[in-house]
Amino acid sequence: PVGVFQIKPESDAYWSLIPDTLSQDFITHEDYFRNEIIDKYDELLGIGRFNALFDYYEITEAHIPELLSLTEKYESQIENVKWTDLSFDFPMIDILESYEQKHRQMTAMLWSLNVPVLIMLAIYLYMISRLIVNRQLNEIAIFSSRGASKLKIWLIYLMEVSILGLIAFLIGPLMGLQLGKVLGATNGFMEFIQRSALPVKLSGKAYFYGFLTVIASIAMVMAPVFKAAGKSIVDHKQQVVRSNSKTQWIFIIFEIALLGFAIYELFTFNKRQEELLAFNVESADLMIDPILFFLPALFTIGLGLVILRIYPWVLKGIFKLGEKRWPFPLYSTFLQISRSAKQYNFLMIFLVMTIGMGVFSASAARTINVNLEDQLYYQNGAEIRLEQYWPSNISPKPIGPYDYGEPEEEEEEEEIVYREPSYEPITKLKEVETTAKVFEREELRIEAGKRSIDYAQLMAIETKDFGETAWFKNSLVPGNYHWYHYLNLIAEEPRAVLVSEQVAKALSVEKGDIITLSWPGSNSDEFIIYDTIKYWPTFNPLAKIDEEEEQIGALVVANLPYIQANLGLEPYEVWLNLESGSVREDFYEDIEASDIQVTQMDDVLPQVTKLKNSALLLGVNGAMTMGFFISLFISFIGFLLYWILTIKSRTLQYGIYRAMGISMVDITGIMIWEQIFTSGIACVFGILIGGLTSYLYVPLFKISLGIDQLMPPFVVISDVSDEAKIYIFVAAILVLGSAILIGFIRKIKIDQAIKLGED
Repeated sequence: PVGVFQIKPESDAYWSLIPDTLSQDFITHEDYFRNEIIDKYDELLGIGRFNALFDYYEITEAHIPELLSLTEKYESQIENVKWTDLSFDFPMIDILESYEQKHRQMTAMLWSLNVPVLIMLAIYLYMISRLIVNRQLNEIAIFSSRGASKLKIWLIYLMEVSILGLIAFLIGPLMGLQLGKVLGATNGFMEFIQRSALPVKLSGKAYFYGFLTVIASIAMVMAPVFKAAGKSIVDHKQQVVRSNSKTQWIFIIFEIALLGFAIYELFTFNKRQEELLAFNVESADLMIDPILFFLPALFTIGLGLVILRIYPWVLKGIFKLGEKRWPFPLYSTFLQISRSAKQYNFLMIFLVMTIGMGVFSASAARTINVNLEDQLYYQNGAEIRLEQYWPSNISPKPIGPYDYGEPEEEEEEEEIVYREPSYEPITKLKEVETTAKVFEREELRIEAGKRSIDYAQLMAIETKDFGETAWFKNSLVPGNYHWYHYLNLIAEEPRAVLVSEQVAKALSVEKGDIITLSWPGSNSDEFIIYDTIKYWPTFNPLAKIDEEEEQIGALVVANLPYIQANLGLEPYEVWLNLESGSVREDFYEDIEASDIQVTQMDDVLPQVTKLKNSALLLGVNGAMTMGFFISLFISFIGFLLYWILTIKSRTLQYGIYRAMGISMVDITGIMIWEQIFTSGIACVFGILIGGLTSYLYVPLFKISLGIDQLMPPFVVISDVSDEAKIYIFVAAILVLGSAILIGFIRKIKIDQAIKLGED
């Protein structure tokens, strides 16, 4: 020995070993170990221990594959030096593997949530480019008549679109970076709060996806150009006049097939899910098919196309009913839309999908947020649960990290006698609104005649305080009863109990039957069943107690004073709710100042905060909110461009109307009625289809939330405030867009349009 050292505090990260074990080890320089000990004194080696400390804050996604393969890498390296038995202790690997699984899950979910936006972009680009190309058919025909080949015409438009694509490629990722930072501020669908910004940065992958997007966009824009290039204006007019029934039937079959596929996949998935649950398959073992997340968009588009296929016929019927009585603006509108339905299809399906997916996104986001938050409150039972220190006649023995002594002889178990601490100081805490005593006991034995079970759970309560404090959804109670009905039942009789359906089934008991309750070390007594329950705060009826015997959770709810007086006094929990607006820090300080000896506390608020900051909710809320805003913006721009181009193409028609003596007010009325029967009706269809899509497809999200552990059961939730935001945005778009279009019409010199001399 050449010196003595003293270690730093045990909390120091460098000292991963317990100090006492250093007396059995020696520390040597790595070079000396490699060059001298291994080469010359190999036979002296017994156990070698190697430690590596990682800076967890510096670990990024790029390091994960290398870290996961670390153990295999070191095994091969050590085996090259010396054959030996190896044992690795790498706790972080479980976290990394969990991250990999969640990463794949989140990637699939986020891609699926953004697919509707991408589809809307594709429809938008195709719709606008087709309108622009139709407006420029004369120019294309002139190019063709002057000897320009189809390829040259196509290259002219390709160069124009490529320049725009290059500008978008340079600006788009920077805008996406700013949008990515906004994702961290979402707290729900279209709800934003102050929160630390997400660490977002541009990577090569972002530019790669941007490049693919530009290529896809160019392809969508060039599709109508490729179709129109090389055709004269005569060819175009002939194609418009002629009706190709075969092509029409192909489109109809495609629309019905799209809708049928979405419905069939939903039916197949629900059937398969029932079969898997029947075999007790864990939710973690269920393979999440990414196509499930595409189904809502497919269903919305399919149903929208089918409805829009029928809609012109409905308009024709309405037109025929009052053909001789409709005022001129309505008459012209019915005639125009029923005869030129194909002209409006793209705009209408675009709006149907935007609004429909907006309603679906709102419902999905609200459903996921509320169900996961309800799960935390249900599991906790109340806002806060705490346990006090209960003195007893058995003093606890200190437990050390190592115990090499001989096992002591078993002593006769002494009956534990507890002394109940004062309950009043908790009720007098400033921030506390309500409190309740709740005694819970596992391994409850229930006897009914010759039948018995010993795996049930007991919850003993004071009914009034429990009803005021516990968190419970009244929708979990069958019929029109309030859950207070059960509390009132057992409050009338000290020996009254509520039993879960599992208990009633296992023991073949019903209302009015007498059962005997006891647990190890307690007395026993008889109780009367007053009713059966399926759900109760903190109780999961699907939780398995014994995998081999397939025992399902069983519960008995009894009166606490009677249990304490007849079966025994044991430590209970205190459930409490705080006053609205109270600060948790003040509550904790008040507990400390009141000298309340708390041994354990479960506060649901930090759990809810952690949940809302989790990658799942940030991703879902952010993607759905940003997707809807982007869709809405695209809809507004597409709406204006479509109608401006449409109005320009119909300038001659409006000029003829003016020449016939039709007033500008009537022409404005035509414009408004067309807006109502196209854009307005499309928005109504979108709202209805979105609601139906939510009802059918939002339950698919429970796959990623844990089917067997989600309690209370997963339910679809539609909040009026979420839908109101969508309606306000849509109404604003229609009103603002119509105002801009009416102003645009008034600026056109319609009176001189008849002089154009060309249709």
